[in-house]
Amino acid sequence: MGNVQSSLPTYYNADPTNEAYTHSLSSYVDLASSAIGAKLIRASNERFGAAANLIKPDAPSSQDGKLDAWVTRRHNPEADWAVLRLGSAGTVAGFDIDTRGLDGEHASQVSIQGCLAPESSAVDSHGDVDGAEWEELLPEVDISANSHHLLALWTPTKNPFNFVRITLHPDGGVSRLRILGTVAVSSDSEGEVDLASVNAGARVVHVSDEKLGAKENLILPGRATAAS
Repeated sequence: MGNVQSSLPTYYNADPTNEAYTHSLSSYVDLASSAIGAKLIRASNERFGAAANLIKPDAPSSQDGKLDAWVTRRHNPEADWAVLRLGSAGTVAGFDIDTRGLDGEHASQVSIQGCLAPESSAVDSHGDVDGAEWEELLPEVDISANSHHLLALWTPTKNPFNFVRITLHPDGGVSRLRILGTVAVSSDSEGEVDLASVNAGARVVHVSDEKLGAKENLILPGRATAAS
């Protein structure tokens, strides 16, 4: 799958039940959410569930017996992968690999790579982005069924990324993938810019209450679609 650079930041399990790590990733943006413009570009296989499910902003659900997850066929000769274009380029601080709703269909291990390339770059049949080299963000890690796997980098990446590739070793499924980081603000924008948009680097620092809706909804791009 092309060359992978091996400059690996150290990560740790940011278990939310451990008070020492409760807020370690809470202030970061999900760069891989479709709510801020992330897109699925290409996947090696989607036999039992669409890879676009990875970037849904809502929690996975099980309705009508259908898997709300990316799930590939089993016993593949090579590892399966999906390439996502992030909603905004940004530095990466951690990951939320969510397998809720998968019990036996989940992957055994996953790894994640990133690169920075023009948004219109093509992705070939091997999962490589034209003209770019992948940098390893997360090595192969074990994942379990029906679980959140919240993994934080001890030091966020210095360089921004706008494409990520998640690889399943060797196959299986993941319900949601959150790439948690900080938007890299561009100085090349022309015309008016919404300074309160997450895509411009805005973050909600604190609210008095969010019982009926998440504070992050305030800074999403576009118009509200429904009350929550």
